[in-house]
Amino acid sequence: MDKNFFIAIILTTLIILIFISPEYHKRFGKEIPTDPVLESTETPLSVDKKVKRAPFIFDEPSSQSLAQQEIDSSIQAESLAKGIQINAPARENDFTLENEDIRILFSTRGGIIKSATMKKFNGRDKNELTQLVKEGEAWYNGKILDGDLEINFSDIIFSEDTKTYNNIVLKADLTGNRTINREFSLDENGFILHASTNLNGSWESPVLFFSWHGPINNTEEKIKMIRIWPLSMLTRDTSTAYNKVVYLGQGDRTTISGSGKEKTERIYSDEKSQKIDAGKLKNGGQDFFAGDLNWYAVRNKYFMSAAIPKEKMRWKVSTICSLSGIEKWYDFSLSKQLSDGSTDLDIYIGPISYDTLKSYNENLTEIMELSWSFIRPISIAFLWLFKKIHTFIPNWGLVIIVFSIIIKFALYPLSHKSFVSMRKMSALQPQINELRAKHKNNPANLQKATMALYKKEGVNPFGGCLPMLFQMPVFFALYPVIGRSFELRQAMFFPHWIEDLSRPDPFYILPLAMGISMFLQMKLTTKDPNQKAMLYVMPVVMVFLFANFSSGLTLYWFLFNVMSFMQQKIHVHK
Repeated sequence: MDKNFFIAIILTTLIILIFISPEYHKRFGKEIPTDPVLESTETPLSVDKKVKRAPFIFDEPSSQSLAQQEIDSSIQAESLAKGIQINAPARENDFTLENEDIRILFSTRGGIIKSATMKKFNGRDKNELTQLVKEGEAWYNGKILDGDLEINFSDIIFSEDTKTYNNIVLKADLTGNRTINREFSLDENGFILHASTNLNGSWESPVLFFSWHGPINNTEEKIKMIRIWPLSMLTRDTSTAYNKVVYLGQGDRTTISGSGKEKTERIYSDEKSQKIDAGKLKNGGQDFFAGDLNWYAVRNKYFMSAAIPKEKMRWKVSTICSLSGIEKWYDFSLSKQLSDGSTDLDIYIGPISYDTLKSYNENLTEIMELSWSFIRPISIAFLWLFKKIHTFIPNWGLVIIVFSIIIKFALYPLSHKSFVSMRKMSALQPQINELRAKHKNNPANLQKATMALYKKEGVNPFGGCLPMLFQMPVFFALYPVIGRSFELRQAMFFPHWIEDLSRPDPFYILPLAMGISMFLQMKLTTKDPNQKAMLYVMPVVMVFLFANFSSGLTLYWFLFNVMSFMQQKIHVHK
C-alpha cells in the first residue's frame, strides 16, 4: 500500500479517536439530546425561585419528627425580643465604594452588595460597562444564628458609622446589648473588597452565614453556531458552559443530585479545584463542604466572584443549584461559628485573568480551565508568549500571526524531515508497485517485502505523520488560550469583520480559507486514487468544525496550512 494511504488512515483514525473520546467531550463536546431543549432567556421558573430561597443550613436533610421541628411559642417570643433592632434609620440608602478598576453598589438594608461594575471592561453592549451581580439579587447577604435566635441581615437597616472614599463601617444596635458592625474597604486599585462582620455585646455562641444569590450576570453576546448533525456532536453551545461554582479546600464534600443520588468524598486543596455544574446535576442538586476553605467562587466564562477567608479553618458551605432550559442558577452560603476564628473575607470580584489572579497568591488560577492537566503547562506557556508579543504588537490578530510563524519555525526540523521522507517514498513508488504485482495474492509477503525495502532505503513510512502528531498538542493547548483567556476577550483584528478573536468569524471567511488551504495542501501530496474521497471530505468537515471555533484559532490553523503548503512546494521542486 502507498505511504499516503498509511498516513491518511493514521491521521483519520487519530482525529476520530480524539473527537469521539469521553475526555474530549468532557472538555469540548456536547451530547445530542434525545429531545431538543428550547433555549430560555427567562429567569428560572417559580419552583426554582423557591428552591434558591431555601434556608442555607449546612445540616444535610434528615427525617425529623414534627415534635423535633416545633418550637415552644414562649421561647420563640423571647428569642424575637432579643433580636429587635433599636435606633434604626428611617429608611434604607444605597452607597458606593470604588477605585480605578471597580465600582460596588451597596444597600444599608443588610449591608449587601447590589451591583459590581467593571470600570475598564465593556459588557454585551460596547456602550455599557460589565455588571456582574444578577439584577434583583445580592451578594454577602446572610444571617446570624445564636442559639434559638435567628437574625437575617436583610431585616436590618444599618446606619453609616464612619465613611471615607474607600472605606465604610455600618452599625446596627439590637435589644439585649447586641451590636452588629459590617465594614467594607477597597484598595487604591484591583478587584479585592475587604469585608468583615463583627459582633459586640451579649452574644452567646453565634454562627455567621454569608450568602451569594444568583449566578454571575450574563456578560457576553450569544454566539450563533452552525448546528449540522453529526458534526454538532463535536461542538457545543458555550453561552452558559462555564457558568459554575468552583472552590478549593480540604475537607469532606457531599453532593446530592436532583434525582437523590448522594456522593461523599474527601477532597484536598493540593489536588485540584472542585466544580459544581447545574447542567450535570440533573434537575438541580446540592453540594456541601466542611473543612479548611481556600476560596469559594461563582463564575461565568470571563468573570468571577470569590469569597476568600482570611482564616481558612473550620468553614462549612452549602450550595443549591437549579437548571431551567440552559439557564443555570446558583445560591451558596458560607458559615462559621465565631468561636472557631475570624469570619473576615476578601471578596474578589473581577476578571478571570491569569496574571491578575496569580498576583493575589491564593491559587485562584485553579479556577481557569486550560485543557487537560498534562497540556495545561503548555497553555500557560502559550499565554505568556502571547502577552510578551503583545507588549510590542498591539493588535492581537497580528500577535497570532507572529505566534504562528514562531511555531512553524519551532516545528520546521520535523516538517523538513517529514518532507524528505515523503520525497523518498515517492521515489520508491515504482519499486512498491512491482512488489504489489509480485505478491498480489499474498498480503503478508507484500507487507514483509515492503518493510524490507523501506529499511534498505532508510525510509520511515510514518515520518510524514510527525508534524501532525506534534501539532495536535499545540492545537489543544491553544484552543483555551484563544477561546477562553480574558486577554483575547473582545480583541479586534479587523474592524467590521473580526471584532472579537475569541468568537467565530461572523462571515465564515477564515473557515472557508482554511478549508481551501487544507485542500491544496492535501492535493499536493495525495497521489493514490484510493485517497480521493479523503481529499474532498476532510476539508469540508474541517470547515464546518472551525466555523464554530474562535476566529483566532481558525486564523492560526489557516496560516499554519499556508506555510506548510509553501514548504511542500519548495520540496516538490527540489
